[in-house]
Amino acid sequence: MHHEPVVTDRPATDAVRRAALLAALDVVEGGPEERFERITRIAREAFGVTGSFLNLAGESEVFIKSQQSDTVFGPTIPLHDTFCGRTLAVDGPVVVPDARADVRYSDMPMVVDDPNVRFYAGVPLRVGDDDVKVGTLCLIDPAPRTLDDDDLALLQELGVWAERELAAGADEDRLRSVLAGLEPAGVDLPGYRVGGMSKPHGVVSGDFHDWHVDGASLSVTVADVMGKGMSAGLLAATIRGALLARGTSSSRDAVAALEAQVAPDFGRAESFATLFHGRLTTSTGRMEFTDAGHGLVLHLHADGTETVLRSYDLPIGLHPVGAARVTGTLELERGDVLIVVSDGALELWDSTLASLGALGAMWRDAPELDVFFGRVRARAATHDPGDDLTVVVVARD
Repeated sequence: MHHEPVVTDRPATDAVRRAALLAALDVVEGGPEERFERITRIAREAFGVTGSFLNLAGESEVFIKSQQSDTVFGPTIPLHDTFCGRTLAVDGPVVVPDARADVRYSDMPMVVDDPNVRFYAGVPLRVGDDDVKVGTLCLIDPAPRTLDDDDLALLQELGVWAERELAAGADEDRLRSVLAGLEPAGVDLPGYRVGGMSKPHGVVSGDFHDWHVDGASLSVTVADVMGKGMSAGLLAATIRGALLARGTSSSRDAVAALEAQVAPDFGRAESFATLFHGRLTTSTGRMEFTDAGHGLVLHLHADGTETVLRSYDLPIGLHPVGAARVTGTLELERGDVLIVVSDGALELWDSTLASLGALGAMWRDAPELDVFFGRVRARAATHDPGDDLTVVVVARD
């Protein structure tokens, strides 16, 4: 059967919208991906054609994201020279039984020359809230043929699969935006500088850091949930919510209440989290803190010495229910700096606590927040920690 394309009136800005969406999806660069290769392999085998393609349409070019074909194309082709480019304004699927006999396509290079395409069938790929068409999943063959209703339904189902894979990239972008919104805002605290960075190993981090000012007090938290990925990120978000609800409590009371609330969740997930939570009285520099198995805190003193604060308690989720925790104190003198990290920071050097000293030396060499964090990120780029990475600095001027 012959499916005539139904052309709709599309504004010229569609090309710009397509390009913007493709940039946001971040799928054009990077070469073939198995999640798309699988779809085009199935399409070629299911329909017995010589070529199957997943094409993405930019402003003036088609990017061939995946192809299963004896004749290799691309990776880019001028948009007007492709079936995909000539059917961007078509609402539904397009089936061309014999391109040589169809004046809309008979002049195309791939019809006139190798691979001498006669048959073409394609379904649109749409993403975004406005269902913008960003490409096609299509079939080609040098022999004239057509598709029956069942064949066309299968091709459309494969197209839906491809759209969902494309949307997964958009979902990751939205997730990154949500996570970025959870980053603590900067604080203007006279006499102090407070900053931090977090670099997830994947899309979602199991690390969590936060700070907030309550009157004359600054609360600082760094937590590291066992594992990586979505499950660790969800548990980290649970910790964040529990602490935010107790922002004015002492470190002892806040952690005790937090533990009572989240311990069942960690038990069900068979997970745990190390945590450092401190409350600083800014007028005196005295900090009361609770360290639940974290032990990754470096105190740089103004006189050039340094102290690593060790933990004597078990992590959240492993500490005996109802057992009291040790509360520590420290004095942040003028010129002192507190650096709290997750264990990913140790992997930037030799995986031992000596790495804290290397991090401290990096700060002393460049005691400015932006410069310091820039150097940490540069180190992570050349020495992949293979884990979530978080670094928080509280410096007293």
